[in-house]
Amino acid sequence: MAPSSSEGGLCRSPGQAGSSCSRALFGQPLAALCGEDGTLPQPIQELLAVLQQEGPSTEGIFRRAASRTALRELREALDHGADVDMGSQPALLLAAILKEFLRSIPCKLLVTELYEDWMAAMQKASREEKIWELRAVAEKLPAANLLLLKRLLSLLRHIGHHAATSRMGCSNLAVCVGPNLLSPANADQLPLEALLEEQASSVVL
Repeated sequence: MAPSSSEGGLCRSPGQAGSSCSRALFGQPLAALCGEDGTLPQPIQELLAVLQQEGPSTEGIFRRAASRTALRELREALDHGADVDMGSQPALLLAAILKEFLRSIPCKLLVTELYEDWMAAMQKASREEKIWELRAVAEKLPAANLLLLKRLLSLLRHIGHHAATSRMGCSNLAVCVGPNLLSPANADQLPLEALLEEQASSVVL
C-alpha cells in the first residue's frame, strides 16, 4: 500500500497531526477531528448509523432539501459540542448536514491535490485498469479521509440497493453527493459514481 498523504504532507494544516479534537466540527481538517485511535468524530459516527437505517426508506434522501432553519440550528449545535440525539432528527436533515460537513472539509474528502489523479483513473479504457487506478489513488488519501470515504461508500451503496423505496440509484446519489467531495466545484459526479459501482462488486477499497 502506498504511504498515505497524511505522512506525505498533502493538504496539511497547522495543528492537524496529533490532534484529538477540535473547537468546531465544521471546516476543520478531518484528521484533527478524529480520536487518537483514528476513529471518526462521534457525531459523524452516530449520524452515519442513523442514515444507514433510515436512508433506504427515505424517498429522495440526499436530494430533497431540509429546512434551512433546522439545518443552521443543527450545525450550530454540533459546532458547539452539544449532545444531539441523532436518532430523533429527520433523515433528510441528517443527509443535508452530512453534505454540509463534507463540503466544509479543507481540501475536500477526496483531496483537491489528487483531482487530476482521480480524473486520470477514470480515463482508463478497461474496467480492470480503472479499478486498479482508483484503488491506487484512494491509497494516497490521509487515513481519516479514507476511513470516512469507506463509510460513506458503504452507506450510499446500501441506499442505492433500495432504490425502489429511496428513489435514489447510484447515478442520482453521485450527482447529489459527489460535488461535495472533490474540487473543482464544476466537476461532474465522477469518480464517486464509479467508486460506488465498483465497490458493489467488492473490488474497490
